[in-house]
Parts: sequence; C-alpha cells; structure tokens
Amino acid sequence: MKKLLFIWSFFAAASTVSAQDFYNPANNTVGDLLHSSCCWLGQYKISGSFGGFYSKITYRKSDTEYTDYNRYGVSANLTVKFYKEFQIRLMFYGDLNQNDKKPAWLSNLYYNIGNYDWHNKSFSYGYENYQPNRFDGSYNFLENMKRGFFFISYNYYLLGEEKNPWKLDETSQIYITPFIRYQPEYTDRYGEKILGHHKIILGYAARYVIWNNFYVEAALYYYTSEKSKMPWDPDFTYGFGYFNWRSFKINFSYGNWIANRFPWNEKEMKNDFTNGELKLLLHFIW
Repeated sequence: MKKLLFIWSFFAAASTVSAQDFYNPANNTVGDLLHSSCCWLGQYKISGSFGGFYSKITYRKSDTEYTDYNRYGVSANLTVKFYKEFQIRLMFYGDLNQNDKKPAWLSNLYYNIGNYDWHNKSFSYGYENYQPNRFDGSYNFLENMKRGFFFISYNYYLLGEEKNPWKLDETSQIYITPFIRYQPEYTDRYGEKILGHHKIILGYAARYVIWNNFYVEAALYYYTSEKSKMPWDPDFTYGFGYFNWRSFKINFSYGNWIANRFPWNEKEMKNDFTNGELKLLLHFIW
C-alpha cells in the first residue's frame, strides 16, 4: 500500500509540472521541478547520468602483435549520499558490440564508497574498485574486492572562493588534489595471476574549470616500488570536457587513463590520444 501511495504521489507531482517550470533556470534538480525532496533522502542526495560511450582499446594479442578493439555502448552512473558527504558511487557499462577482438577483462561495473568532500581545504577518503567486475560471472566479485584501492586526498581551490580577476565567471576554478592510494593485492591485466601485494601510489591531480563549466584536467603518478608498476599503469593521465551538475544538462568528457608514459620511461603498451574514452551523458540530481 505504501508503495502504491508513493508511486501515485510521484505521478501526481509530475502532472503538475508546467512548461514554465521545466524551463525555469531556478529549477536545478528533479526535486525542484516536481516540488518534492525525494522521500526520506532529502534534496541533493541522489544524482547520476546516463548516455553513451566510445573508446578504442589497443592491447597485446601476442608477443609481437597488437590489436585494436573499438568499444561502444551505454553507460550510467549513480551516486547516493547516505550521511553528509559519505556516498556510494556506481558506474555501469553495457556493450553494444560483440566480436572476437573483445578483451575478456573489460569491466561492466566500477564501484566506490567513501567520503567525497568537494569543499575547499577538505579531505576525502574511501575505497575504489576498478577491477574487471563482470555481470557474466567470469570473475570472482569477492576476489576482486581485495584488489581495489584505499585512498586519501586533499582538495584545495587555487583561485580561492571569492571573485577575483583570474576568474572568467562563477564556474572558473583550479582544483588541486594531492592523493595517496594503497592496493592490498595486484594482479596481471586479466585479473587472474597475483603479481604482488601492498602497492602504494602517490599522485597529484588538477582540474582547471576555465569558463562556463568547460574544463581540462591532468594527474601525475609516482609508484613507490618500481616492480609494482605494471605496463598499463600511467605516469600521467589527462582529459577535458563540460560538466554541469544541474539536472537535464547534457555533459561530455574525454579521458585518457592508461599507459601514458614520459619519454624517458619505457613504454610497454601502445597508447595515444585515440585511446581515450568519450562520453556523452544526460545528468540528473534530486
């Protein structure tokens, strides 16, 4: 009965939405539009996006041969805040192309849990898992949990919080984020053979929101033990895009996360600008 009442109240609220409500810039969230705070969770507690993605994956098929696999499909992100800035983040990937070039280790799910505090001069910490978690059962979910990262980072606004000549508009900001990651156990790229334990990575990330939510970003990585650095581990990553946190906004991003090496370091995998991931997503927040 309670479920029926909730569903009825949701559609009753939706039926009162006018065209003026929908195009009102003050309505930043679904809750604003429906004049509802989303049940017991409250405002700004649920957010996410859905849309499409494309990436080219170059991997070693044999000792002398590389293969290109063009991956594309649908993507969805969901974030739920359950206490202050503590939240669960889920990232789903659904492939639309299937062929014999598809690597078996591609993931369908990434998940994170932790305190992600975006405020100036604040710490974030938690656990992140980017292992090959697959819905077909080809990988052991519990085993993969041991191969995620524990992290702590610090967030700092380089341009400050007040208006100043360096800001082109209210969205302009340079976010500086030093961080440390610890991985209890790491494996080969296929997630099958254990290669070592206690991997520690020091890093420094920065995002420059230039104007009107358009940004560029980059990060540097240092591995405290050279033997723990795998062929797919980068010296640096980079990306750019447009991100507007409000509901009903279309965002896009490009990110290049794997095997970028400085010229003086050996490059064991093929990777260039074409190996980045493109996303086009519709964002929502309640």
